[in-house]
Amino acid sequence: SCTMLEINGSLYFIDAGASIIDGLLKLDKSANDVRAVFTTHLHADHTFGILHLAELMNWKYKEASADFYLTEQPVIDAMENMINAVDVSVELDRERIRFKLTDPVAGYADENVKISYIPTKHIAKGNPSYSILVEAEGKRVLFSGDMSMRLEKADFPKLATEQEHDLFVCEMAHFGAEHISPYLAECKAKTVAFTHVFPLNKYDDIAEMRGKYPFEIITPADGDSLEL
Repeated sequence: SCTMLEINGSLYFIDAGASIIDGLLKLDKSANDVRAVFTTHLHADHTFGILHLAELMNWKYKEASADFYLTEQPVIDAMENMINAVDVSVELDRERIRFKLTDPVAGYADENVKISYIPTKHIAKGNPSYSILVEAEGKRVLFSGDMSMRLEKADFPKLATEQEHDLFVCEMAHFGAEHISPYLAECKAKTVAFTHVFPLNKYDDIAEMRGKYPFEIITPADGDSLEL
């Protein structure tokens, strides 16, 4: 799971399971324009692209300056130590490459975007996991992040049913159409995008849901873009 947001020429990412730097190169975008990366939780398929980007920013992209928000301090420590170990001649520039602990209360805000966190119960041991609300240029986009198996812990973000969103990006790796349908009936999004879909036969189930709700349902593929 890895989604790039482009706002006023600045780049932000929600999760980084894929290689961010590879994606930037394919899109002819610069790592120097990345402002921040926000993670929903620490599983590898949501975070392993961070280390590659941060390490390259440290020694190659000298004009780059970005914040990397992770949900647990031990992983921050591990990533910083890894970068320092890769090339002992280039110490991590902590003024430009800033690993930070997620603050679910304060969230994040700059001149372009506001980020808010909604706790989920995806990780069984109780480690932090979140849905993320992005507000920018008068638009609202809600990212579900991964949620509990079969949604048994009722951690679907209530915000999706309480307020209107221009886009709801719903990950579908841990439950099926039969589990999400009751929540979709109350969803107030203009468009719902199913991502992180696994196994792939769920795409057939998603197709059958189209037309049953008062919003568009889409299934973006890798590299697809959407303008709001």
